[in-house]
Parts: sequence; C-alpha cells; structure tokens
Amino acid sequence: MKVLITGAGLIGTHLAKRVIDDGDRAVLFDLTPSSDYVNKVVGPGKAEVVAADMRDLPALIQALKRFDADTIVHTAGLIGKRVAENTYTGSTNNILGTINVLEAARLLGLRRVVYVSTFGVYDRSRIKEPVIREETATGGHNLYTVTKLCSEHLVHGYATHHNLDTIIIRPAGVFGRGLYVGGSTVGMVMRDLALGIIKGESVTIDAKVHAANEYVYAKDVALALHLACKVKDPKQRTYNAGTGVVTGPEDLAQVARQLSPKTEVSVKGGSGGADGKQAPLDLGTSKAELGYSPQFPLKEALQDYMEELLRDTRSAG
Repeated sequence: MKVLITGAGLIGTHLAKRVIDDGDRAVLFDLTPSSDYVNKVVGPGKAEVVAADMRDLPALIQALKRFDADTIVHTAGLIGKRVAENTYTGSTNNILGTINVLEAARLLGLRRVVYVSTFGVYDRSRIKEPVIREETATGGHNLYTVTKLCSEHLVHGYATHHNLDTIIIRPAGVFGRGLYVGGSTVGMVMRDLALGIIKGESVTIDAKVHAANEYVYAKDVALALHLACKVKDPKQRTYNAGTGVVTGPEDLAQVARQLSPKTEVSVKGGSGGADGKQAPLDLGTSKAELGYSPQFPLKEALQDYMEELLRDTRSAG
C-alpha cells in the first residue's frame, strides 16, 4: 500500500508513522510542511514530503503519480475559528481541497479515499439517545461544521456517481504532539494543560475552556485511519473514532492530580458541558467493521504526550 496523506499536521504525521512502521510507504502533501516536526513524529527521513497547495489539482495529481500512490487520506484543512477568520479562504481550503482529492482519485483510479471529518457534524440539539451513532442527525450553522458536512456529501456523491471506494472517519476532540497551525482549540488547550502539569506549578482548569468533551489521542485517530485504509469490503463507510468517554472539568482535574500528585490542581467555574457534549460516541460499528479500539485512555494519553513534550524540550536544550 502506498498512501498519500494530505496535511502534515497532528493527524497526518501520526498516520504517516503508523503506515511506515507497518512496512508501507507514506507521502505527506502540505502547503507549508515543517521538516523538523515531521522528523520528530515520523522519524528522520522516513516520510517523503511534497510542499504544495491542496487547491492545486495538477500538483496533487503529479504527486500521486510521482509516488505511485494507490490510497489517499485527506486530513488537510482549517479548523474551528480559523475557517471563520476568512470565510472565502476557509471554505475553499476545506471544500475545494476535498473536491480535488476526489477528482484526483477518480482520474487516477485510486483504490480508496479516506476522508477525515469531525464529531462536530452531529446536531446535538436533536440527540435524544445516550450515545452518538453514525446515523445520528447531522447539521449546524458553524462554518467549519458546514465545510465538513459539505465535504462529506461530496464524498458520498463521488462514491455513488463514480463508484469510488470511500470511507469517512469522524474523530472526537483530537490532541497530541502537534503544531496546531490549522487552528485546533482542543489541541492547544490540552497542550497547555500538559505543559502545566510538567512544570509542576499550580494548575487551574477553567470549566468554560475545559467544558465536558470527548478527547481522543492523535495516535488513536491514526490507528482508526490506518485501519480504514486497510479494511476489506466495509459496509457502513462512515465511522466514529473516539474513546466513548466524555470527560468533564472535574474528571480532567482528577487525571491531572493522578499524573502529578504534588501539583495543586483546582477547577474554576461551573461544571461545564453547556455546549451539550454529554453524549459519547458509540464505537460499536467502528470496532465490528474496522477493528478499532482506542489504545490510550485519557490518563495514559496525557502521560505519553507529556513524555514526548519532555523529550522535545530536552532535545531543544
């Protein structure tokens, strides 16, 4: 398997590492890739990197041909508020980028397209069940959500009209060793928390910032995507990728205390969760069809993340 991964950020680089460690070839396609970051996550010189714009279809096709890629995983795009900062740039990056991925796959006859969406597409105002299954209602007016939903519809449309082999993965709030240039609020918030615990100074968890959410480690999302690349004859084609656990600010504070018993950890504000993220993702279908089971519960994920941050700090010093 030869995989071209759009986006050399948090998810893309961790996926590249999994693909390469499994003995396959991975190419990262990114507008402004950081060779230092890619080398740290994937390993020095292990991943091939192409610096180009997702909105440049000829460049994407050229890269796919050059590396003889048979699979494409689309992680590139702007996130959250970054999309709304400039609506035209945000929309074209996220929607035109998806169109180009699908069109390139159609023209070259690739074996599979895997699209990275988000659990943000679920319309929580309409959720009545205790868990969120893939068939749960979607919707929303947040521009980022709109670009993700539009891209999902495009994926379905190309799959139907051109018989493309496609899979959509909907991750929960992703965190891990990243640069966050795309605008991941969850990633930046969890990075600040991890650094605070490492320093051993008092840590204050703001319930508004750390409102109830389902956090998933980047290495687990990479696992889900890698499985999506390899699975044969998937039935549902859209899968959740989370932990199945919603963590509130008090829960997060308890994890921080367990990781650093001598650190004073306090919670500021109410219990959080006003955003409605109380229902966890159901992982039943992801496990049954992809074989996905998260390997990093929150405590273990934060511990692993902190160890990586410490290594980065020591190498920089």
